[in-house]
Amino acid sequence: MDGNLTTDGGVNSNPLYCRHCGSQFLDVKKAQRVENETSQSHLQRLNDASSTEVSSSFWQVNDMWDFDNFGQSRPVGVSASADPNVTPETVYVVCADCEKGPVGVRWRAGEPYYVSHSLIVYEPKEGAPANGALPTGMSEDFIRQLMVQREAQGGGEAEEAPVVVVEEEAAVAPSERKEGEEQEEQPKDEEDTEAKNK
Repeated sequence: MDGNLTTDGGVNSNPLYCRHCGSQFLDVKKAQRVENETSQSHLQRLNDASSTEVSSSFWQVNDMWDFDNFGQSRPVGVSASADPNVTPETVYVVCADCEKGPVGVRWRAGEPYYVSHSLIVYEPKEGAPANGALPTGMSEDFIRQLMVQREAQGGGEAEEAPVVVVEEEAAVAPSERKEGEEQEEQPKDEEDTEAKNK
């Protein structure tokens, strides 16, 4: 792993980005550099279809809340893999935006996540949204207008929705009809309604 990617303490000095869509996974100083051959061999088997060589260098993320952009698979389950390290609690790390991956693994609940150095990038992709950026089509003015509207409606407190009562004739189920009684066909649109009213 390149020395300029870590601080003197071995933590990441650059953000980690998805290599597919450029979304930011992790901010600076959130992960410790570690060597992890178990995760390397497992992720290499999963990525055999790609030409990417998975190195044994990983970023250890101790808390899932340290991620900026994070998706994880459902627990894999032991039967899904021949790897003896896979447990019923094993999950894979994927990009929450483009859902590509896996780029990492967590073996058991409560243990750290390991994000592969080889499966992420360290520079944002051109055109990728900046971390914390508003979704496309939204502006700060739009958000401010929504906030003003919310305050005008009662200071942001949840209001009870108005109740709308619609009275209609109850339809009679075919099994409840008397013998020989036909239910009147309901008009399908305005023309049918006008024709019936004439």
